[in-house]
Amino acid sequence: MLHRLTSLRLHPIQLGWIVALFFTSIGNPALWKALTAAIEIHDPHSFFFFLSLPIFLFFAFNILLTPILLVPYLRKPLLALLIIISAGCSYFMLHYNVLIDRSMVQNFFETNQAELASYISLPLLLTIIGLGVLPATMLALSKARNASLSRTALWWTGSILVSAMTVSIISLGFYKDYASLLRNNRHIRDLVLPLNVVRHAHGYLTSNHDAKRQPLQRVGEDAIRLPRSPAARPKLVIVVVGETARAQNFQINGYPRPTNPSLSRHSDIISFRNVSSCGTATAISIPCMFSRMGRSDYDGARAASEENLLDILQRAGVEVLWRNNNNGGCKGVCDRIFTEDMPRMEIAGDCPNKDGTCHDSVLLHGLQARIDTMHGDALVVLHQLGSHGPTYFERYPRHNRVFIPTCDSNQIHRCSREELTNTYDNTLLQTDEMLGRTIALLQHYSDERDVALVYVSDHGESLGERGMYLHGTPYAIAPREQTHIPMIMWLSPQFLQNAALDHACLRRNAMHNAYSHDNVYHSMLGLFDVQSAVYQPTLDAFAPCRT
Repeated sequence: MLHRLTSLRLHPIQLGWIVALFFTSIGNPALWKALTAAIEIHDPHSFFFFLSLPIFLFFAFNILLTPILLVPYLRKPLLALLIIISAGCSYFMLHYNVLIDRSMVQNFFETNQAELASYISLPLLLTIIGLGVLPATMLALSKARNASLSRTALWWTGSILVSAMTVSIISLGFYKDYASLLRNNRHIRDLVLPLNVVRHAHGYLTSNHDAKRQPLQRVGEDAIRLPRSPAARPKLVIVVVGETARAQNFQINGYPRPTNPSLSRHSDIISFRNVSSCGTATAISIPCMFSRMGRSDYDGARAASEENLLDILQRAGVEVLWRNNNNGGCKGVCDRIFTEDMPRMEIAGDCPNKDGTCHDSVLLHGLQARIDTMHGDALVVLHQLGSHGPTYFERYPRHNRVFIPTCDSNQIHRCSREELTNTYDNTLLQTDEMLGRTIALLQHYSDERDVALVYVSDHGESLGERGMYLHGTPYAIAPREQTHIPMIMWLSPQFLQNAALDHACLRRNAMHNAYSHDNVYHSMLGLFDVQSAVYQPTLDAFAPCRT
């Protein structure tokens, strides 16, 4: 069979037809799954509309693939690459119910080897081989058929005209149906392989290139610190940036399981119950959180080309340290800040995983000695690996394997809901333990400094609800599990007193008011008494409770 297929001599137009047919059918299983769920066939019109979809897709693909087919030496390599990439995307789209949008493409380009390895599995490899490598190999082995220039030009013209006419006739005949389908199911456009990959990859690479060419824009150059008493004590604030933690699984937010035993022992903990993330992926949420832009007007290219919160604090005289344990890094936020990449230190006991990832306890390794060298006001940012999936079971040591049975595999869609939830909740136990140790470290300095802890996650996570897993769903259709995040604060009594903050007011507002990542930027400026035109008191979570 393979010999017969590869011995065929195909004109480039015929090759295009075959590839168009592939992407119209088995090359787009997630698309057809979504289309069959979205379209109800209840009369002849809806039946013929559904029947028009594969015809429309085939001829549309034929038009879109034509530019590739016109390049003799690149057509096969490019088509093969698109087929193999689409096969890998199909696996994640089918099994985890994810969409290939701009943020997902950005995550792929900005991931590292350890994070990529956590997704590798035998089913994934088999899908790539069966749905990608084999068709691409058959394509590569096919032989070209020569034809005269005039005949070739006639064939190209005829193929494009027939395709364009067919697409136009179907569009006119079922205009209302197609418009309604795309209007009510906007996510479908991010299911069409390989168009979604090409479109968003081009957008990301173009935007990234433009951002790198832009000179760094200084922000908050007018920033000044409010006058303080000569006897005022230096401030030490530790901000823990969580990873993939969702608020609904935190015990201190009402979750019935004891996922926060350490934090629950502190009666003065402030937990903000209703906080929304800026994005559903680290690549968006982290830059947005530290940017002056809010979620509604956030632009990644602009954020990459201008200074952020850490730059302003550092220029205002606050010593800033970023400690990283996250595979994806700081997404450019810490580029001008002193940074320590903890996994590279390969600290025994804290970094047991074969892929080089470490438990978040590594962020506290040697931190006390590091803080001892910081004499003025200081901000320490600890960026967690947190609850990053799908290998949740690698995020905590054995003593935090409390909830059992667990899902000790990256094939989380094959685990039971109980196993998956148990494993995820164990990762929160690890975070809780780390936060408890961080508070104890801060209390060590409370006699000489005003100390505080702020914890906020970058985004949430889906654990199989409505068939969705992981994160990264476009914000407009993202479930609450991916956008509702925990935000926790602890401030020493001396900090509250010297900053004139009403603890009861903070707890009351944290319980009843809505907040988001938009508040982080301005709240941190306010916490360090920084005044600037970019500072908005209305977004400072502390401002209403200053006495």
